[in-house]
Amino acid sequence: MSYHFIYDLTRLPGEFFKNIVREVSKQKLHGKQENISKNIVKKFNVDKILGIRLEDAISVVEDLADIQIKNLVYEEDFKKARKKVLLVSHCCRKYMDSRCKAKFDPEFSSYFCNHCLPDCLANQATVLGEEKGYKVFILPGGSCMPKIIANTNCDAVLGIACPDEIKLGIEFVESKGLPIKGILLTKNGCANTEFDLDSLKEALV
Repeated sequence: MSYHFIYDLTRLPGEFFKNIVREVSKQKLHGKQENISKNIVKKFNVDKILGIRLEDAISVVEDLADIQIKNLVYEEDFKKARKKVLLVSHCCRKYMDSRCKAKFDPEFSSYFCNHCLPDCLANQATVLGEEKGYKVFILPGGSCMPKIIANTNCDAVLGIACPDEIKLGIEFVESKGLPIKGILLTKNGCANTEFDLDSLKEALV
């Protein structure tokens, strides 16, 4: 289920994501994830910094923890993979109308960037991904993933999306026996979303 609220994780300290993994590891996840997430939210004032309800902040932290742990689980297998795809949420495009010159290909149910705007995050992600040998797809939604996986015969997936979309993607890619890595949108919503380019550069191994 998609979040019913908007967040902007750029307001949080840079070390916050690593702190999540440390806290979960230190306190042991089994059977008490909700309490751990609640403690993290209160310790770092996540709800106040993001301007969202305590319950919503706990949901965000729980999802962040799940995704960071999965990234660690698949880290080695991901590095060994040779045919990787990068999936970018289409909401990262600078424009969501005719000003965007990305072309839609029904074979993959995906857009392909035409590099029309240098300050567009989808363009920047495409350039970085292609430089590392990734096939880059700009997805209208997570439901397009099965067609891409089937038509590319890839052996690893790197995705940029909001937490709920990444979790759904992880579930599907795991069912295919492939390693996956997720990069979170630092600002969500249906348009003008954002992610951290440095995180992408680090993930593109």
